[in-house]
Amino acid sequence: MKKTILFFVLLLCTIVSGQEDDSEKEIATLLLKIEQSHKGEKLQLMDSLSNYISSNTNFENDSIVKATVQYALEIDSIGIATWQTANLIFFQNNIKGNPEKGKQLFLDFLETSEKTKDYTALAKFYIEGGDSFFFLEDYDNSIGYYDLAETNAVKAKDDRFVGLAKLYKAATLSNWGDFSESSRLLQEARKIFQKTNDTFNIISSRNSLSVLYSQNNFFKEAKAERDEAIVLAKKIKSEGHLVSFYYNAATDAGKQGNNEEQIKELKLALDASKKSRSPEYYEAMLLAGLSIAYSKIDSVSVAESYIKEIEKSPEQNTQGKNKEPYLDALKHLAFAKKDYANALIYGKEHLSIKKEGSHFEEIQRGEKFLADVYEALGNNTLAYAHFKNYEALKDSIGNVQKVRGLSYYQTLYETEKRDAKIQAQQRDIALLDAQNKIKNQLILFGGIGMLAFFAVVVLARSRNAARKRQKLQEDFSQDLIKAQEEERTRVARELHDSVGQKLMLLTKQAKRFGDFEIDCLAGNTLEELRSISRGLHPITLEKLGITEAIISMVNEVDANTNIFFTNEIENIDDLLSKETSLHLYRILQEVLNNMVKHAEAKSASVTIEYRNNAVEAIIVDNGKGFEYSEKLKLATSLGMKTLMERAKIIKSSLDIRSKNNQGTTIQLIIPTFK
Repeated sequence: MKKTILFFVLLLCTIVSGQEDDSEKEIATLLLKIEQSHKGEKLQLMDSLSNYISSNTNFENDSIVKATVQYALEIDSIGIATWQTANLIFFQNNIKGNPEKGKQLFLDFLETSEKTKDYTALAKFYIEGGDSFFFLEDYDNSIGYYDLAETNAVKAKDDRFVGLAKLYKAATLSNWGDFSESSRLLQEARKIFQKTNDTFNIISSRNSLSVLYSQNNFFKEAKAERDEAIVLAKKIKSEGHLVSFYYNAATDAGKQGNNEEQIKELKLALDASKKSRSPEYYEAMLLAGLSIAYSKIDSVSVAESYIKEIEKSPEQNTQGKNKEPYLDALKHLAFAKKDYANALIYGKEHLSIKKEGSHFEEIQRGEKFLADVYEALGNNTLAYAHFKNYEALKDSIGNVQKVRGLSYYQTLYETEKRDAKIQAQQRDIALLDAQNKIKNQLILFGGIGMLAFFAVVVLARSRNAARKRQKLQEDFSQDLIKAQEEERTRVARELHDSVGQKLMLLTKQAKRFGDFEIDCLAGNTLEELRSISRGLHPITLEKLGITEAIISMVNEVDANTNIFFTNEIENIDDLLSKETSLHLYRILQEVLNNMVKHAEAKSASVTIEYRNNAVEAIIVDNGKGFEYSEKLKLATSLGMKTLMERAKIIKSSLDIRSKNNQGTTIQLIIPTFK
């Protein structure tokens, strides 16, 4: 642990005393925080610093990433160790250009990585490992690890790594010759990157597709794809992509014999590389390409100048992965200078390197170059041998390209056919959906309509039934009232004509015999009988008329109670029928009885007048009043209901206004048809 802390202190001093650009200042700040922290917090800071170095620098401080891996393993954080080991593999593959070392790092850590459940870290680890095998042209292993990367990315639900695994597998399949599957995977990868708005990798997928077209000599399609992607790359200032696009454009131009266009594109690639994160990664390849292009057009001095640029950094530009382009440039320059002996030496060495790989077009060009050299040297036998090799490869590659071309157009046809079928199916589905929607709507609205219709029918029948019940009840009530009146009249008449006459006879007999007690009792009984008879049927109504009957009734109540009455009663005898007069009398009788029994009034008034073709009766008292709506609901308020039924019988309107402690006003309006 002390060694780790000392390492960071020394590294911090080196950085602070060295460069002062923004990246180094950011690294220095994080190193200070790391020095002052411990365990989990320290690892998180180291992880952040390592990710910053991987994403924002040229990876010169890879020792920090190595220290992060070591510290993560010390505190048993396998996920972070796996992620940062993947960054170290990326550094060797893509910045140092040493995939062999990247492969070794991958294999050394492979067993440890399998202990983590961090599926995102595993996806990245397998992608970087797959890249190592890809750059070493071990395509079987490369595809296997890309598949593992995709499996773990799916587990992690990380769309970006799913897309990357498909993208890199597609590039491998393209080199392997499986054009159709490569094209399919590239389309899938692009859709994923479009879904996640990953512009950088959208460009990468288009770059791979343009390369795939170029490999099969579909130069027009490759250029169209490349030109669109260049616009995007410039927009996000992705110089690495631009280098690749311009270099591939130069390669296509060279295949088509357009040397001027090839030189132009190579210069654009060189300019873009100088603005990228790792200009040294591209330098030897681009300088060698320019030297070769100028050698082919016999611009020997310019070609030599690019060789000299390469040799300014011999360890970087002439060894390892850069040895092959350096030898390629040397052989073409020697041939242009007619130095056939050296051209032969460089050509053989270059071809032997190419034969270690599977780039048959480059092997083909190597054989052709040696055939030209031997021909220049006058060795026709060897020249013919290498030319035969060249022709054999040319025929083989031509056949492969024809097959690939057929496969491409077949794939294109099948894709268009599939798309057309999908569109037709989608149209059919849309039509079925629309039909089902309309059908469901018809069922729904039909059901709602039926329910509404039945509801209206039920409601109408219910209302009609309610009206009928109400009418029956009203008719019954009115018939009952009429029957009561008829019965009262009959009983009153019977009492008057029968019992009354007998009592009068009894009175006369008692007087004749001088029986005072019998005479008094008979007289009182007769008077009570007459009172009952008047209650049952008002005789005054028939003898004196409705006006005098009402006045008599009011005066009688006034005389026999503590209520002080005032009245203004117009003569209405000729305005109402006999039946209407009786009901008016009964209504007033019921109102006055209720007033005496319940109102506790001190004064009251009765007004009856004729106006506007109607008889209007108004009875007002200053009693305690009542809540009309509540009173009407009570089952015991039979008198109130009788009032209303009598009013309906004579087709009049009855208005009762009353509130607690505010008295009562009753208004009855009886229309006349005089």
